[in-house]
Formats: sequence, structure tokens, C-alpha cells
Amino acid sequence: MKYEILDVDALGRIGKLEVNNKQMITPNLFPVVHPFKNLIPSSDFKNFGAQSVFTNAYILYQNETVKENVLKKKIHQFLDFDGLIATDSGAFQQYMYNSSNMKIKAEEIEGFQEKIESDFPVILDIPLQPDDTYEMAMNKVDATIDRARENIKRRSNENCVWFGPIHGGKYHDLLTRCVNEMNNLDFGVYAIGGLVKLFLDYRFDVAIQILLNVKKSIKPNKPLHMFGLGLPQFFSLAVACGCDLMDSAAYILYAKDNRYFTLSTGTKNLEELEEFPCHCPICTKFNPNELKKFEDKLRIKLIAEHNLYLSFSELKTIRQAIREGNLWDLVEQRIRAHPNLVKAARILKKDYPTFELYEKIYKKHGRKFVSYENIYRPLISRYENKINNNYRVPMDVKFLMILPELDARGENSPTIQNWLEEINNNAIIPRKDLHIVFNSFYFGLIPLELIKTYPMGQFESITASEEHNELYESSVKKSNAFIIQNHKKYDKCGVLIPEKYINQFNEVVEFNAVNPIRGLEPILKSKFQSKYSVFTNLNDLLQFFRAE
Repeated sequence: MKYEILDVDALGRIGKLEVNNKQMITPNLFPVVHPFKNLIPSSDFKNFGAQSVFTNAYILYQNETVKENVLKKKIHQFLDFDGLIATDSGAFQQYMYNSSNMKIKAEEIEGFQEKIESDFPVILDIPLQPDDTYEMAMNKVDATIDRARENIKRRSNENCVWFGPIHGGKYHDLLTRCVNEMNNLDFGVYAIGGLVKLFLDYRFDVAIQILLNVKKSIKPNKPLHMFGLGLPQFFSLAVACGCDLMDSAAYILYAKDNRYFTLSTGTKNLEELEEFPCHCPICTKFNPNELKKFEDKLRIKLIAEHNLYLSFSELKTIRQAIREGNLWDLVEQRIRAHPNLVKAARILKKDYPTFELYEKIYKKHGRKFVSYENIYRPLISRYENKINNNYRVPMDVKFLMILPELDARGENSPTIQNWLEEINNNAIIPRKDLHIVFNSFYFGLIPLELIKTYPMGQFESITASEEHNELYESSVKKSNAFIIQNHKKYDKCGVLIPEKYINQFNEVVEFNAVNPIRGLEPILKSKFQSKYSVFTNLNDLLQFFRAE
């Protein structure tokens, strides 16, 4: 197996995975297909964009007639699919139905997967149930690790790239222990199990926490798979948190309940739709009323096909977002489809140091900050860390001049351009004595010498609509940190808050009453006392400094 990382954004990665002279790009989806009862023939899956499928070796093994046939033909010919094929050992059935009646030995089903030449066989692990006690979970983790070690000793087919399941669920110490043990074992793909019931209950926050806990410790040179991740509105968040591969039968299971995938509003029941909000081949050929009249098998097949088209379209969108450095933007759009996705995304706040490690130094395009959640992006956290820990005020400056951020950045604003020209050419105070910083909604204080650097000079953003909301308070907090750290390097501080200004469209507009520059007064009064003042006119501000 070869796995090459081509691009990254957040913890998401575009990679090229090559196994047995077949390739697939990651992040990607293995649609789950029934070995011999799927409504959509396996040979058709490439029409939807699938480079791989997942099927169940346990079901094949239990049917003697089918078993002999697949042993003779091998799995690719049996399914009539020439892409990559992964096979499950039967652990999923045991997990979903919590059955202790499954009588199959690990060496039997694992050997069977090798004999039918599965590209990605899975060991017979023991997945955790969401309600398992700690002791039950510990026993299942121990058993899975033991079986993983035994699997390595028994392997006979060098062309098989084995999935190594990782368990521990909500028990962080067990999860970490399982990850550490699996890191020391030779598996081509690591796969997080025991998640499907969480997805069915829309407990995305628990699933994301498990994923992040695994991602922080797992070997980075192997793909990370999530078993059972099927809802496309969750794909981008999972990828941003480190998921490379996923499998799911949701496309067909949801179709059986007449549930139709959308991205903006989640899944919809066919009965709710007057029109299809999609232009895939199914949705352009039929309307909802026509589908309602079809016999069950055809209706289910057509909805499932739409669900597949949408799923693979979303994966293309995610990969393109990674290439453009816009994965965070896509995540923030998609989580609006369900409150539980928003809840899951909030978990990321406490793990931003992890994300910041992988954040690119620069990107091809400027950033767009369109929601209050943007203040928690790693990019902004990085700036905050660097301005607090690495920045040094220029030597020999005497005065701190704080200017507001207007409708456009730096010299792109005609008003700011006029201010800077007046400051540079003024005869009141030597220019070298002045240190200019801009007050920003998202970055706090930005020194003039950094205003053209990425990303401080290449972003567009919303502004706060009321005082003391999250965005406003975040800006004040960042600015206060700068002032506390650097105030002793200045003799005086003056703030410019104009009553009106000329915007980028050459219109005269009133300065926003809700601006975090107004929230700086308490800290500035505290640190500078009588040597601090606010002005509405630039000339008066310059005169204030000359009075020294």
C-alpha cells in the first residue's frame, strides 16, 4: 500500500491511496453493498463516482452456496466491481444487534477474507455499545487488541491491506490505550468503530470527540477510517477533524424510509417535497409526485441513487475546499443543517491548538469571516499567539495611535488612506515617534507594519451588531492583552473615533456605534491615565501628542 498526502486544510487531507494497482483519492466513501441483494448493482457504483465499496464477508460465509461461488470467482468478479473492495468480518452485525449468538471464529472469517482476495479485510473485533459500562468496554478493548495481534501472526495474503479497528468510545483512557497499542501493530488503515448508533441518535458531538481523541495519537502516515458515517451534511466536519475514509449504507437505508438527502436542511421525507432541490440525473428526470407513484423497489432505488450522487458530490466539494483552503468555511455552512452539528462543532474550541499545528502559513485567497464562530478559527488563534509571544514594538517609538477598522482593510479604505497620508506628511510630530495600530473585530490590534501580511490584510468580515456579544468581547479581550503587555513602551496613547467617514463606495457614512474600539477605554484609562484621550479628528490627535 502507498499513501501520499497531497494537500491539507484543518485536519483534513487530500491523499492518494494505492492498493493492488488500484487507486482512490481521500477523503472518500465506501458505499456499503449487500453481497447479493443490493437494489443497485455493484457494477453501477462507479457511475456515481465510487472508487471503492464495502461488503460483508460474514454474510457470504454463512451461505454455503454463495460461499463456494465467491471462493471460486473471488470478490471482485463476484461483485462485478473492479475498484477497491473492503469486507467486514461480521463484527458489525454483532454490534448492531448486540447478539451473542454469532458463532464464528476469528481465524475462519479472517482467512476467508484473504482467500476471496479482499483489498481491505477487517479483523473480527468486538465493538463497544454506547451504554457499555467501563468494565465491559475494557474487556472488549482488550479482546480487540488480542485479536489484532493474533491476526498479524496468521496473515498469508500479502495483497490484503488490513483494517485495524480502534475502540474505547466515550472512555478516553481506553480509547488512548487502544490507539497506542494499534500504533505498534502493522495495519494499513486504522478504523474507529462503535459509532453507528451515535450517528443514528445524531450524537455528533460524542463521535467528533472520539475522532479528535484518536487523531491526536494515531500514526499520521496511515488513513483514518470511520465506520458507518453516512450523512453527507456531517462529512465536512468529520474530514476537518481528521477523517480520511468512511463507509455507510445510509444511502439505501434512508431510501427505504423514503428519506431524501439534502445538504442545507438535512434529510427530507419524500412526502414533504413538492420539488427536488437537486440537479442530479434522478432529480432532473423525475419529480417527487412521480416517485411517490412508483412501486416500492423502483422508488427506493431511485432515492438511493440520488443519495449516492449527493454524497459523492459533497466529497468533491470537500476536496476542492481543502485545495482552496476553505474547509472551515464549508464546515460552517454545513453545520447549519442541524442543531446537533452546531453543538458538535463547538467541541473544536478546546482543541484549537491541535488544529493550529496543521494550519497553513498562507493560503491562495483571503479569508471570509461570516459568523461569530470564526473567532475560534486556528488562523486567528495563531495570530493571537504570535502577537502576544513573538511581536516586538518598534524601537524608539513614543506614542501609540489606535485607528479603527473601517469597511475595507488598510489602504483599500479611502478614509484610512487619507489618514495615513496625513500622518506621514504631518509637520506636528515626527513620524518615527508614532506607532499606528488598527483595531479589528476579529484580530484585536493589528500593527500597521503587519497590515499587508496574510491574513490580516486579506480578509472580509461581518461586524458586531450589538455591544458585548461574542465577537465584540473577543476583539476587546485580544486588544486588552496587547495593551497590558506593551503599554510601558509608549509615553501616550490616542484613539481616533470619527463621527463619519468615506467608505469604499465614496459614500459618507456614520461610524458604527457598536465598535470594539469603544470598549478599550477602561484598560487604556487604567494604563495611561491622563496620557490617554479619544479624538474625532486626526489633527487634534496629532496635537495631543505634540503637547508632550
